[in-house]
Amino acid sequence: MTMTRRDLVRGLGAGVLGAVALSGCGDGLRRGGGGKETTPGPTGPELSEPDVPLVIGQIGANYGRMASFEEAIAISLDEARIDVNARWGGLFGHEVALLERHVMEKPGEDLGPVIQAFADSGATCVITSIDEESLTAAMPALVEAGMVVIDVFTSGMSVRDPEVQTANLLVRLSPNDQILAAQYGEAALSASSDRGGDPGTVAYVSEDTAQGRSLAHELGEFLHPNGGEIVSEQFYPVGDFGDAKKRVAKVLTTPPALLVFNGGAEAAPFLSALYEETLDEGQRPTIEFPKRLSPAATLDYSQLPVAEDLAPKCLASATGYEPGSDITVDHQNMMLNRSSDFLREGYAYSQQGYDAFTMVCLAAQHALSVTGTALAAALPAILTGAEGCPDYGTCRGVMRTAMEADGKATISYTGRMGKLELGPHADARIGELREYSWSEANVMEAGRATGFEAPQ
Repeated sequence: MTMTRRDLVRGLGAGVLGAVALSGCGDGLRRGGGGKETTPGPTGPELSEPDVPLVIGQIGANYGRMASFEEAIAISLDEARIDVNARWGGLFGHEVALLERHVMEKPGEDLGPVIQAFADSGATCVITSIDEESLTAAMPALVEAGMVVIDVFTSGMSVRDPEVQTANLLVRLSPNDQILAAQYGEAALSASSDRGGDPGTVAYVSEDTAQGRSLAHELGEFLHPNGGEIVSEQFYPVGDFGDAKKRVAKVLTTPPALLVFNGGAEAAPFLSALYEETLDEGQRPTIEFPKRLSPAATLDYSQLPVAEDLAPKCLASATGYEPGSDITVDHQNMMLNRSSDFLREGYAYSQQGYDAFTMVCLAAQHALSVTGTALAAALPAILTGAEGCPDYGTCRGVMRTAMEADGKATISYTGRMGKLELGPHADARIGELREYSWSEANVMEAGRATGFEAPQ
């Protein structure tokens, strides 16, 4: 089915309708009857909740950097489904359906049949946590099916290339590479170690992926106008880091002000080799500069088998990050009730999974529609309204109570991720992320949340 311009306009109209004054609502929205008599508005159709279920598809991946987070994302989505349906009574008088999760096992899989199966089951939304290449390849089929896509994982800017036709149906919840590059670039420009390189110089080591190339490009774009530069750049195949000592030697050829490591658990052996190479006869580092690690490398290595092979203090100058605000006790308990392994593995991207499900349900309530285009139009609005609320039950209650009183209410949902606003291309514009550090014994310490905002 090809989406026409008329379909897009009709769907977007439904989304906009949910944001205007909700007047002339029928008594069908009154609970228990006995409400005051109302005078219908002079114009506009009567608004009411549709008698139709919301159906959501989900696609994950169990390879590459996504594999580390697959279980956490899948569980968080299911927990959100349980909360919405069992705790708060679903949506529009129906349970919200979360279709069986499709998990990609290798890159390059054709997702067309999966998307068609979702469409045949009535899905109008798909929540994804896949790589940039796969998401880009899937977008034509998703657009044709008229599904809004909420991606909790990708950051690469290749997904936003002009030739990738998203029809305004793609929303991304994690900070993109422009935001990450600005944060890394500012750290490099402000570095002042007398044992490191000139301020603004960066050594970049990354998996060779679309996201890895995207971040390198955005980092260069940020540094060059500010007098900085990438002084060494190394890409390696996913799962094949190669000789760590050779990579260390290349970094130290021109010591940088900052090292950015955009990979996975191979970060710790590499940083250990780097640290040992800089020690003098008295075991003091002669070259020293800060390091920044990606989410897949932000691990408590003291709990992993590699711990005994790591040099003490090798991670002491490193900072890792995960997208999202502080992990609350409720969120932690929710995850640990499903698996105690999260004590060791952490909770990265689980907040995004939980909020993605909740947000699409709130968007449907806002738009009074489950069509993909209406949901896409409503998603930015539920994050910036007048009434702040922290969960599905409270937020939906605000909107329904206002309708029953022949009034209106717009909500500002602040969920498990913390504060979030979307930019003009529906990428996260304002949000939070957690920064992590390591002790001299290579124990990862508690994260602390800090805000981010997209550069102008």
